[in-house]
Amino acid sequence: MKTVILLIDFKGHPALGNEYLNNKRYAEVQRILTDTQIDKSNIIFAVSKGNKDEKLDELKFMAIHLGFKFYEYNLDTTFDELKQQLLQHHNFIIDPNDTQIIVGGTNTAGCVIKSSKPMNAVESHLKGYRTTIYLPMCAEYEQPGINDVERTMVSLVEVYKWIKKYRAYSIYLETNLSGLNLPKR
Repeated sequence: MKTVILLIDFKGHPALGNEYLNNKRYAEVQRILTDTQIDKSNIIFAVSKGNKDEKLDELKFMAIHLGFKFYEYNLDTTFDELKQQLLQHHNFIIDPNDTQIIVGGTNTAGCVIKSSKPMNAVESHLKGYRTTIYLPMCAEYEQPGINDVERTMVSLVEVYKWIKKYRAYSIYLETNLSGLNLPKR
């Protein structure tokens, strides 16, 4: 199965989070990049363009030098447009019948699940893709709370409400890298 790792607004709002949460998401991308069992030919990182992000730039550099595909898309790109762009720029064919979308980014209850941008977990589900929100690559800054734990609790309630609203019960929530079903060599 092919895999698109969709990193939405990944930099987020680091001044509003703690150091652990801000670094955890990048560390999870590194875990994928350094997993020697992954079939790099069947995985691509798709990252929304936006604010300058030195950490993500370094991960992009590492990814490319380790043999991964990496693509930056405009914020108004739809899944249909992404499908064409990945084919055109990387000869990477995605199809709902054999492609999964793994979503990470900021904010979990915003851009990741329901944003006004065309690509998010709900849209991925509606397009027919097997969709997983990988929580260790997510952060929540918009929801109310006095710390990351409280904001995350509130965001997960919102995620559940959106899953119910769209009857998107096949969207997976995952915390374990081994549960992502990444393509193996």
